[in-house]
Amino acid sequence: MPIAAIEAPSGPVFEFLVLFAVILLGPVVLTRFRLPGLIGFVLGGFLIGPHGLGLIGAGNHTVPELGHLGLLYLMFVAGLELDLHLLKEYRVAAVVLGLLAFAVPFAAGLLIGFALGWSMPATILLGALFSSHTLIVYPMLRDAGLGGHPAVASAVGATVLTDTLALIVLAVVAGTQTASGSIAVVLGEIVIGFAVLLAVGLGVLPRAVEAAFRHSGSDRVARYLVVIVALLFMAMLAQVFGIEGIIGAFFAGLALNRLVPNEGPSMERVEFFGSAVFVPVFLISIGLLLDPSVMFTGETLGLAGLVCAGALVGKAIACWVAGLLLGFDRGERLAMYVLTAPQAAATLAVTVIGFEIGLFGTSLVNAVLVLILVSIVLSALLAEKVVGRVPARVDGKAPLGSRLVVVTGSGGPSDAVVRLAMLLSRPDGGHSDVVIAGTHAQPPPDAAGLRAVEKRIFSRGFEGGVRTEINDLHDAVTKEALSARRSVVIVDDPTFDAAPASMPLLVVDGTGAETASVRIIAPPEVTVDVTAEVERRLRTSEARTTLRRRTNGAAPKAFSVVPQPMAPVP
Repeated sequence: MPIAAIEAPSGPVFEFLVLFAVILLGPVVLTRFRLPGLIGFVLGGFLIGPHGLGLIGAGNHTVPELGHLGLLYLMFVAGLELDLHLLKEYRVAAVVLGLLAFAVPFAAGLLIGFALGWSMPATILLGALFSSHTLIVYPMLRDAGLGGHPAVASAVGATVLTDTLALIVLAVVAGTQTASGSIAVVLGEIVIGFAVLLAVGLGVLPRAVEAAFRHSGSDRVARYLVVIVALLFMAMLAQVFGIEGIIGAFFAGLALNRLVPNEGPSMERVEFFGSAVFVPVFLISIGLLLDPSVMFTGETLGLAGLVCAGALVGKAIACWVAGLLLGFDRGERLAMYVLTAPQAAATLAVTVIGFEIGLFGTSLVNAVLVLILVSIVLSALLAEKVVGRVPARVDGKAPLGSRLVVVTGSGGPSDAVVRLAMLLSRPDGGHSDVVIAGTHAQPPPDAAGLRAVEKRIFSRGFEGGVRTEINDLHDAVTKEALSARRSVVIVDDPTFDAAPASMPLLVVDGTGAETASVRIIAPPEVTVDVTAEVERRLRTSEARTTLRRRTNGAAPKAFSVVPQPMAPVP
């Protein structure tokens, strides 16, 4: 009986094997040469692509489509992790940098287009191509603890402005060149689209996601899927109005910013899948486009030199001038540059559409691919210098609700305590934990009981970690209060008296029929400030809305605040 011939591997299983092998091995190989692992994804994509070993053919759509999802993921996570208080504080810096990062490269594009004798529409589109950027190296800076740095926050905020302006220019030029509408009509559609994104993203979506979180309870998979659906919905909504999906993805991140705390379990899953799959696949999809036989011809290299100079030098000038105006030092200006220099997302969109409507030729398309490769490699190399030169931002005083912990007895937290934790932490986009303390006489809940507690509190909108420990309640509170990782401790026991710590303690009595008493135990010098801040947050519209909700058919408790200065520790 003849033996069947062994066929060469092919098909989706083989392609995914190759893809994930690059994700696994690409950074490992590059770091051995003291190069950023980020570059390994791009070069690995070229190696397995149609112009390398041909393991993934030119007609493959799976990797590019997954790569596009990774691009949306990048923008979404940037909005999700953005410190809104920091952005509010540095909103002027974000606008100044955004306008300069758009205007200077745009002007460079106009100069190059006029020098080459291009038509006015092609020249304007070239300027738009230079002015956008993609937050490719943001995960590197975030992982180094620089996500909350003013320069980084300013650059992230500026990204939305620069990409939006670039894509508006693209929409206007493409609309007028294809006779799909006048400038007024195109701009009207964009204005309406942004109004809808603002209304849905900042009004409807947070409420819908919060309701879905409550319904899904402690089901971690369901909560993650809610986040992904929100991301894709906003990206799709943007595209309906002719706006690039990356803008909608960023709005989705802003919408969920307070619902998905940076250190919470939902954020952990978002970052895990993004870092492990989606973002690496996006960079690999860039590598699949590289074709050295075309990119490194004389004509393409000459044009690529002009393109790289216009885009990269223009961004450098913009960041340097913005840094001077805003008082940032050299390391901080470099941090802004490594975030605004990479070209990928909007750059590809402008290039492809410009080619399709006949404004760009094949030489420019390949020159842009050189620009993308050079900008990613340059930014990844400089990002390592930024990590060494720019210290992580250390807050002198953490916001009240930034790192909150609830300490409760073996029965688990009351509904009043859960509501209070949410009302205090959400304005800061903070993270809450629940510690259930039990003794050998009154042990904490077992695995089944812990799941029941999680289901109950997550169904009320709680987002955070829940753990048990064998400890006396007083000792558990003292331990948490002495931790530098905490901003405030909430004690779910009305009989609790002061612990020897300088951190504010909020002792809650939720046994009343209509009200819950909050006794604030704090050092005398901060009692007034803490009391005023707690009362202010409980008077916010979010607090009133939450307190109007009904729990198990009964009206939820209101809160009364009673300050109790802590006696000084001898």
